[in-house]
Amino acid sequence: MSLVSRLQQSFRLQVLGMAVLVGLAALAVLYFGLPWAEQRERENLYTQIDEVLALQKETIDGTFDKFRLLTGVVAQQPNLSIVFQSQNQEIAKISAERLATQFAGLSGAANVQLARPDGSVLAQSTSFRFAPLQIDEKLINAGAEGRLGRATILTSTGESAYGFSKGIVANGKVIGIVVVYVDLLQLGDAWGLISDPIFVTNPNGQKIIGNQLASALPQDLLRVYSGKAELVYKEQDADDTAMLARGEYLPLLDWHLSVLTSYQPAIAAKQQFALFAMLVAIIVGGLIFVLLQRRHIAVIRLAAEQATARELEQRVQERTLELKKEYDERISAEEALRQAQRELMQSAKLASIGQMSAALSHEYNQPIAAIRAYADNAQTFLDKGKVETARDNLTRISSMTDRMAKLSKTLKSFARTPGTQLRNVNVAELVRESVTLIEPHANTKKVAVKIDPVAPDVTVLGGSVRLSQVLVNLLSNAIDAAADTEKSMVQLKVNSAENHVVFAIEDSGDGISEKDQESIFDPFVTEKEVGEGLGLGLSIVYNIVHDFGGEIELGASKLGGAAFFVKLPSKSEEQAS
Repeated sequence: MSLVSRLQQSFRLQVLGMAVLVGLAALAVLYFGLPWAEQRERENLYTQIDEVLALQKETIDGTFDKFRLLTGVVAQQPNLSIVFQSQNQEIAKISAERLATQFAGLSGAANVQLARPDGSVLAQSTSFRFAPLQIDEKLINAGAEGRLGRATILTSTGESAYGFSKGIVANGKVIGIVVVYVDLLQLGDAWGLISDPIFVTNPNGQKIIGNQLASALPQDLLRVYSGKAELVYKEQDADDTAMLARGEYLPLLDWHLSVLTSYQPAIAAKQQFALFAMLVAIIVGGLIFVLLQRRHIAVIRLAAEQATARELEQRVQERTLELKKEYDERISAEEALRQAQRELMQSAKLASIGQMSAALSHEYNQPIAAIRAYADNAQTFLDKGKVETARDNLTRISSMTDRMAKLSKTLKSFARTPGTQLRNVNVAELVRESVTLIEPHANTKKVAVKIDPVAPDVTVLGGSVRLSQVLVNLLSNAIDAAADTEKSMVQLKVNSAENHVVFAIEDSGDGISEKDQESIFDPFVTEKEVGEGLGLGLSIVYNIVHDFGGEIELGASKLGGAAFFVKLPSKSEEQAS
């Protein structure tokens, strides 16, 4: 079997395994997630039912409290006592009907009845929706005993009301009974805005009042429900509609208040969760399939690349041998080039010393002649016994030899081969040594060299020999440029900052033409006469400065000639950070 065939078979097995795992994960999520989603929505329905029951209990209590208090107030009216104590029955009846109608109209009661203690009706309001022909026995007994009577009234026509009764007392004796009826139809109207079926039943399960939705319920659902919510089903067409029902007992009224709400939100929550889980499973499965497919393509591509690599490996090995040979040759050439550069820099320094040889010769010959004269004079003074004068001449000879030794030491240091290791170089000492070397040349050219004071603690990062070569080259060029000019002046300034030091070398010469400014740092470019220089000084200066991580720029001098600005780091990157 080929490699590609094996990879294809492995890919099919991976896809099959992925499908099985995603399917099992989806089933696990559905198994645990569906009951959770249903229970969460069911708790929301519990909260909704509790809120409806609590609100409607307050509504019922608020409605009935008014009529409960009204019954006691009406029973205490003096006019009623007079009516029931009247000996003229006709007048008493007319007065009773007028008072009952008045009380009903003012209170909004469905009916107000005035009855005798035996239960016979003396009068009732004339503007009422219905009038029971016989007062409920519980209302009569409670009123006759002086208690507040309560009773639910159901007529033969299916209408319902709630009655309050109170005895009319005169001289410590109940002489009549006031019965106030509350029309429960207004409760049904108030419940018309509720979106769930709500109704009231008596302990026997007989419906007393409910909203329009409750009237549409099957008879078997119009019953007493406990305080714990239960799931019931309403037959509708060919399907059963699930509903959540809960009731609450109202002890003062002896009623059961019940609310039913649709269970569809919980079912919908389960369906939505199942749909979401399936979509997630499809998306995750699709993503895994894409990743597997990409990996499969990458593996096939890698296999092809490996085959190509093996094919080219032999060629690479052969080419590697050739490149190694070329590399060794290039390393040898670079080493030879570096050696040539070092020799060239050393030659340039020696050339600088050779160019200053005339001035150096004068600088040595003049002290030697003076030493000879002072020595002869000292011998003469000693012969004459003038010891102090002879000692003064010997002191002058010693001073001149110190000067010649210092110049010789500086020349020897300048001429030696520089090291490659970077270190902190004291700028004041560097400037002093460089000026010592170019001073004879400046005196020969009759050029004044002005050196601004340098702080003793200023240092730069580099090598003292190569940095001295930079300053000597720049100062020597400046002296040559300033010679035979009106000012004949060269100036060296040192400006130090936090991380760098700038050397400014300016001269009073004629400056550098625009044509030569672009190539001034190139090798073999010079404005000197033939035999006075090879044009390597500035090129070497440029390379040394950049080797030390610095910069060199050409500008115009305030003295009228050219200005070179050398910027060198005063500390390494590790020290700066």
